[in-house]
Order: sequence, then C-alpha cells, then structure tokens
Amino acid sequence: MFTHLVSRFTRLSLGVLILAVLALALPGTVSAAYPTFDIIDVKADQSVTIRTYNFPANMRFIIRMDVSASGNRAENGIAVAELNTGLGGSFEATIMIPAQLKGTSTIAIRLDSAEGFFAYNWFTNRTSDVVQPVPIPVTGAKPYLTFTDVKANESVTVEARNLPANTTFTVRVGPYSTFFRDYVTAPSIRSDANGYAVWTISLPSVVKNVEMITVRIDGSGRYAFNAFKNVTGGTTGGGIPVTSGSCQVVSATPTTSVSAGADLDVAWTVKNNSTRTWNVSSVDYKYVSGASFHKRGDRYDMRQSVKPGETVKVVVDVVAPNTAGSYTTNWALVEGSSTICSMSYTLRVR
Repeated sequence: MFTHLVSRFTRLSLGVLILAVLALALPGTVSAAYPTFDIIDVKADQSVTIRTYNFPANMRFIIRMDVSASGNRAENGIAVAELNTGLGGSFEATIMIPAQLKGTSTIAIRLDSAEGFFAYNWFTNRTSDVVQPVPIPVTGAKPYLTFTDVKANESVTVEARNLPANTTFTVRVGPYSTFFRDYVTAPSIRSDANGYAVWTISLPSVVKNVEMITVRIDGSGRYAFNAFKNVTGGTTGGGIPVTSGSCQVVSATPTTSVSAGADLDVAWTVKNNSTRTWNVSSVDYKYVSGASFHKRGDRYDMRQSVKPGETVKVVVDVVAPNTAGSYTTNWALVEGSSTICSMSYTLRVR
C-alpha cells in the first residue's frame, strides 16, 4: 500500500498545448496528446513540485524517483506516491523526496499508469535551482514545433510558432529514448517579429540510424520540443503514429499539404489494443484542444463497435484555414468522461 504524499493537486486551465509527442526528460515537457510535466519548484532533500499537461482523466499514476544517471528514467525507481488525475489535463502536485535519495545531486522522476501512459523528467536536488527554465506567464498560445521535411540521416526542416518575438533560441537534437543524456547542441535560431522561425538542421552523428529523433529549443524562459521519425518525407502532415496501453493510432491522413480553404476529411485509423470492446453505444470521439477547423459540433458518435485487435477509421469533416501554416488539432476517443485514446493531427496549409 503506497502512502499518499501528494500535498498539492490544483487544477489549472488547459489552454493551448505545445506540440510534443513524447514524455522525455531534458526538463520540461508538454505534448499535445501525451502526458508530460515540468519541474517548477524544488526544496532540497524535501520535495519537488511538478506541473502536468495532457494527463488523461480519472486515471491512477504511480510516482517513482531514482538517481538520475546514465539515462535513468526511473522506470524501476522507488515508488514514493500515487495520485488520481481527476479531471485530467493540467494540474500541480508536490511530491516528497524519499529518504533513500536525500543528498543525491540529481533525481529522475517518473509517473506511470497501468494503462500504459507515462511521463518522466529530472531535477537538481537544490533549493530554488531548477534545471529547466521556468515558463514565464504569458497570454495566448504556447510555443510549438512542427517538422515540414525530413531526409533520413541527413536533415530536418523545423517550423516554430508562438515564440517570443526577436528572441534567440538554443537548439538541441538527440535520440528520443536517451535525449537528456545524448543530445548535442545545433546552431541557434532567432524568431522574427511575429514569433515565427523556420530552419533546417543537419542531423548530427548521434542520431544517425536512430528511429525517433527529438528537437528542443530554449530561450528567454520559453521552450518547445517535438519528435519525428527518421524517414525521408518526414511528417508533412498528420504526425507520428502513436501507441498507448489501450490504443494505437496507426495512421492519420491526409499526409500532404492542402490548399487554403480546402474542404476535406481528416481521418485517423485507430487500433483497439485493450482487452475489451469499444461499444458503439458508449464510445464517442470529440475535439479536445488546439486548432478548431472542423465543420460541426465537438462530439461525434462512433460508426461501429471495435473489438480488441480490430481497427476503426475516425473521420472529421474540416475546412482548411485561409492562412498558410501548420495547424494542430487534438481529439480523443472517450467513454463518458474517460479518455480511451488521444489523437492529434497537424494540417499543413500552403
């Protein structure tokens, strides 16, 4: 039986989410459809306070800590607390540092659910010396990255939006699974007066032949990151297929850019990885956050029941925005107030 050590559990407004497709650990994460968290406060040998993003509702997570060394992600760390996400999304929680890790210089922290959701991070065990830049309060959308072209083992073209204007950002590139240990620093970039930047990164040797690659930018207390498949053609639309404990997003279409104002369908092919049927009478899919370019209401009925191991196509009728750019919308399969599967799609408008 775990002892409940979470001393603060405050709901925050969900807002617009940073595009991220992973829970990884150069400190700080947010992901459009993936649970992530920031380190926002540390009291040496006492506690760490986290702020979460994109956590599924009504789900139990075990919190673990371990020595942060050699890529440790606390997968088999000390179970220090548990929490229930309640309404999910974004909230703050303070977790006590266990006696076994007092005096440790850096600590890895991880949250896991039985359903297969997880997120991890790390922090310096020193009061008021948080490793990652603490986000400064801002209005409007958060920074995010999208990838417009990939040449396997050679280069990736990145677009960044919602950045602070005229700001220089440090760029880091590394393997998805060991990013905080193995990343390398690439040439910096600078946002324009509209908070926009586009640039091409020559992929370093550390990510050659790596399946998944992460890019992260930091500057003036703001950051954003994302990941892509190291496959020529990249993620010009749709994004990366996603697997969680209960589902797999096999594909998302269209995979090419579309004309401004185009009338089209956005479709996800989703596999039921759970052990129970998604019943047509109780499971729906709904708009969650991000760009809203669908034509009608925010919640839709499923067209069929989906047995374990089967796939289903989930379709939304949309109209492309009239301005060129990248637009990400976040949807979910839901049963009542519980999220079964998170689905994100990035539409590129030319």
